[in-house]
Amino acid sequence: MTLRKFAIALAVITAAAGIVACNSSSYEDTEIVLSSGTGVKTFSLEENDSVMANLDSVFFSIDLVAGKIFNADSLPFGTKVTALVPKITLMNGATTVELKVKRENNTDTVYNYLENSTEAIDFTNPVTLHITSANGASERNYTISVNVHKVKSDSLTWDEQARTTLPTTFKAPAAQRTVRKGDNFYCLTTQGNAYEIGIHTGDIAGMNGALPSTADWQIKKVTFPFTPQINSFAASDDALYILADDGTMWTSTDEASSWTATPMKWHAIYGGYLTSILGSVNTENGWMIQAYPSGNLMTMPDGMPVSNTSVPVCYSFPMSNNPQALFVGGRKADGTLSADTWGFDGNSWAKVSKRPLAVPLEDVAIVSYVTFAESTGLSYSEYPSIVAFGGRDASGNPNSVVYASNDYGFNWVKADDMMQLPEALGAFSNAQAYVMTSTYTARLARPRIIKPIESWECPFVYLFGGVNASGEVNNCIWRGVINRLTFKPIE
Repeated sequence: MTLRKFAIALAVITAAAGIVACNSSSYEDTEIVLSSGTGVKTFSLEENDSVMANLDSVFFSIDLVAGKIFNADSLPFGTKVTALVPKITLMNGATTVELKVKRENNTDTVYNYLENSTEAIDFTNPVTLHITSANGASERNYTISVNVHKVKSDSLTWDEQARTTLPTTFKAPAAQRTVRKGDNFYCLTTQGNAYEIGIHTGDIAGMNGALPSTADWQIKKVTFPFTPQINSFAASDDALYILADDGTMWTSTDEASSWTATPMKWHAIYGGYLTSILGSVNTENGWMIQAYPSGNLMTMPDGMPVSNTSVPVCYSFPMSNNPQALFVGGRKADGTLSADTWGFDGNSWAKVSKRPLAVPLEDVAIVSYVTFAESTGLSYSEYPSIVAFGGRDASGNPNSVVYASNDYGFNWVKADDMMQLPEALGAFSNAQAYVMTSTYTARLARPRIIKPIESWECPFVYLFGGVNASGEVNNCIWRGVINRLTFKPIE
């Protein structure tokens, strides 16, 4: 979003409760009579690059009804607002224009704006603007708030209070694997010779960022007529799949209640692509990639991993009519690890990374998300990004570095420091990550000249399980979000 310099002329008899863009269908215009003798026409801040670039471009809303002046789009975290020069224009002249700064345990400081309009004001707390009309017949107080974000806007925050346990009755599951089929999630866990699956139907994300709850999952026992490889558990758009210990692939279309053997005998499952499932198979003609249920075989390109890749991410690519899928990392046929990204367009596979991950990894978790970069001043660009978490290096050590790619896996870099994992989450591998959106709503207290945004979608990252440095399964689901995405959009 780009903030711009402004000049707002408000109608004399109409009131605004905040000048923002909107998509509300419930809005109704309301006319309110208000004396223009004490009306504020515009409010801004004097340019001061030592505080922040483009400070004079910060947009302030003027609520003539409630007597409030504020910047709905808060200034960046850490911005110093202790000495800012306000620029105020009125609808008409005035005999008094004063700014009152409250002082804790001291006399309030009052600034006469008519006598000195260049005085720097401390806006750490709300400041009172007092206006007396030119004829002295009316007076009005406004509360001026210069809002500053209380958190770093572009930090990827993992709220420990939002962390929940995996949907299982096992106290210490030996292994877990979570897959997504449509909007439903299936979390398979095991302990000893017992197996359970937690099933979540519909969105995990609650309204207004509500915390996820294990009570929303249906947990049931699973009986396999074979010994399953838990880490091979996967899903297409319409079925669940898993490999037996002999490589035979089994499938379920009734929520894991029953399993049917397929003709496929694979080395590993990559994951789903629409209604197909894709995997690697070592044939007498060499390594191949096979699709099920079609059974089509494709020659595996040199250097492509045969197992332990990330769960593929599917997305729409602007230069292709077909959905695209990609995965990162994995173990190659020669036993070495890969740092590359491999993509699939529905017909063929190709290595797409020019600059791979800094370290070859297996069992990485990736999501299709967004990252932000500052353009100029308060202008930020949003980039569709692939973000990679965790994984295990060639020495078997779990990874704690977060990587990001803003060009569909073509180039990978270490993500910004604000995107890195907190110490509490630690290094891990074998986790699965998915994005679900929460709908945020903003209740309106009074009518506005321009319809405000009443709701917006906020994408959260959900991180399931993972194996820590001690080889134990993390019996939890972490939820993360870039703080900026939770803020009410301003256009």
